[in-house]
Amino acid sequence: MTMRPVVFALSCLAACAASIVLAGGQDRLADPKAAVEQAFWQQLYGRGGTTLYCGKPFSTPAGLSASPVYSAKQIKSALRCVTDGQCQAGNAQFPYMLADLHNLYPEQSRVELARRNALFGTVGEGGQSKLADCDLKSAYQLLEPRDAAKGNVARAIFYMHSEYDLPIVGQLQMFQQWNRLDPVDDEERARNDQIEFLQGNRNRFIDDPTLGDSLQP
Repeated sequence: MTMRPVVFALSCLAACAASIVLAGGQDRLADPKAAVEQAFWQQLYGRGGTTLYCGKPFSTPAGLSASPVYSAKQIKSALRCVTDGQCQAGNAQFPYMLADLHNLYPEQSRVELARRNALFGTVGEGGQSKLADCDLKSAYQLLEPRDAAKGNVARAIFYMHSEYDLPIVGQLQMFQQWNRLDPVDDEERARNDQIEFLQGNRNRFIDDPTLGDSLQP
């Protein structure tokens, strides 16, 4: 008889632990707008930084956007919803996905406009950059980041896939190749540390980039 409460307690602990593991993602930033205005610009990039796709240094966010690698449009498509209200009603993690700092990078607003309606891919020799001052190849609804950004893009996509069970939009093998082509650097590691401080979790694919090779289609 005395063992039953102990067994029951252990079962509850195991169930709780399992639910935490399955939940994934971050659980601190629930307001995407506040996350961008406060955590992203004021804290993560309060001293400036460099844009992702164009590699342009900046000291203030003027003319810039917090650009999601895994776009809001792609998240809604994966969740099969149209409005923010529908998405949140169907998946309580939706606002946390939008606010997740691991998925957001600073970029020029005009580049973000092109990014949000395009997929990542390899652009052939005929692909040309739409912006003369940005090393970003483009074709019809297709964007290929500069080599120094390809690893960041791949690891952000791997993160969103593994943490929120979102499908990988594009070719997995291409992203795995990008992950190897552009290794993690000190700036990306420092950013991972800062984001852990702000939202409480890390991107495991930055800590161990080889994990990307174990992903299956």
